[in-house]
Amino acid sequence: MMPASILDCAAEDLLVQSLRAWRVRGRVFREPGGALLVAAGERRLRIWRAPADLPFRWMMGEGERTRGATSIAGLLRSVRAAVDPGYRPVRLRIAPLPLVPS
Repeated sequence: MMPASILDCAAEDLLVQSLRAWRVRGRVFREPGGALLVAAGERRLRIWRAPADLPFRWMMGEGERTRGATSIAGLLRSVRAAVDPGYRPVRLRIAPLPLVPS
């Protein structure tokens, strides 16, 4: 078993608290190899630190599908989209405004 780093433990705690905040019934487990398993409803997500040679910090897998997240915010967004059926992401649009009001 690989010892968990401070960052890994913080991510685990953040996932537990996030499930509570999202009002999603689920649990977070640590696998013997160090990866995290998020179990919510029928969903089973496996989360682990990405290898150093990838442009991602975190990897998330469900079944045969695997995707990367560049930040903890991106990881949380992906986890919530997977486990919270009522979640609808907010799309930010930036548009120029006239310099002088007309």
